[in-house]
Amino acid sequence: MTTWKRQFAVLWLGQAVSILTSSISQYALIWDLTARTGSAAVLSLASMAALLPQGVFSLFTGAVADRFDRRKIMALADGAIGLVSLALVAGGLLLGELPIPVIMAALALRSVGSAFHAPCLQAVTPLIVPRERLSQCAGWSQGVQTLSLLLSPALAAVLFAAVPLSLIIALDALGAAFAISFLLLARLPALRTGEERAPFRLLDDCRAGYALLRSQGWLWQLCLICGIFSVAVVPVSSLFPLMCMSYFGGTAVSASVVETAYSLGMLSGSLLLGLWGGTRNRMTAMTAALFAMGGCLLAVGWLTPAAFLAFTGLALGMGLASPFFNSMFTALIQEKVEGGYLGRVLGLTSAVMTLAGPVGLAATALFAERVGLGRWFALSGALTALCGVLCLALPAVRGCDVEKSQAVCTGG
Repeated sequence: MTTWKRQFAVLWLGQAVSILTSSISQYALIWDLTARTGSAAVLSLASMAALLPQGVFSLFTGAVADRFDRRKIMALADGAIGLVSLALVAGGLLLGELPIPVIMAALALRSVGSAFHAPCLQAVTPLIVPRERLSQCAGWSQGVQTLSLLLSPALAAVLFAAVPLSLIIALDALGAAFAISFLLLARLPALRTGEERAPFRLLDDCRAGYALLRSQGWLWQLCLICGIFSVAVVPVSSLFPLMCMSYFGGTAVSASVVETAYSLGMLSGSLLLGLWGGTRNRMTAMTAALFAMGGCLLAVGWLTPAAFLAFTGLALGMGLASPFFNSMFTALIQEKVEGGYLGRVLGLTSAVMTLAGPVGLAATALFAERVGLGRWFALSGALTALCGVLCLALPAVRGCDVEKSQAVCTGG
């Protein structure tokens, strides 16, 4: 095994364990809130607590990732998340039952840690992976995260029924320790830029990253397209259980079948991308993925209540197409943005996509029942297909990955 492959494998082995234990812990906390309150409002607040801090802090954490040792930042973020988990364990042992505000605060603090961790993890990949292999490695990375989505609900359900909540949360602290250990073993190279001697000013560095993002027409336009995509698609997965039980007349088992089909599709797409590497021009695959997901969502809007199997197949298709947009978008940025600005650009694009999610969720809460679930899926599909049309209609986006556009984006 070559050096870069060994470094990548060691890094992501630690991350795989950490992602799995964090996901199990998060499911257990949400289910605990569900069992104790049965309140949709409490669950909505919990989702916001787990989502909004990462979106807001990502506007700034990329600047930190570009100026300091990314490996140390990831280790500190993992350690901080582990300490939050240990605090919850201690609180659970002392109090017997964790107060709801404490759980909300813990979800928010974990989200802040993720805001520091995510841009560093994505920005460190080009330091060890050859540019021509970035799309494949993005596929493998997505596969690791998708496998966690498949395994963690089942594992969390078994543990939630068998052991105290505090012990489940303790797994997250162990996962963080595991990730830090493998992070040190990976021996990641340090980023070298011309900014080391300049004083670090957070807002100035953030402005420089934003200026670079705006100066590259294709990058800014594609970032906005991703925001529209997030508004359309993020709420859809939250509607899967309601669609299964309300429209198709199924049960919780039916909902789990659809969720599993979607996750299996994502895993298959990630593995295919990891083995194949995708098309030479990544925008071709990304645009095709948008049309495929949009087509599946539009088709859901035309299904009759007796067509549950077709709905399951379309969920599988949506999952299969997803990595060919999300993972290849990350790989495109990793290749085309200079290393000293990569953390900032990744942080800003992540913030746009993360903050767009609550917009879609709010619109869904306000209008989905009035419009009808089937029509809402179709509307989401039309918006997703519009993103594909924009990728073709905007020359800067359409041509951003052709041979003549291979230059790396730099600031200054």
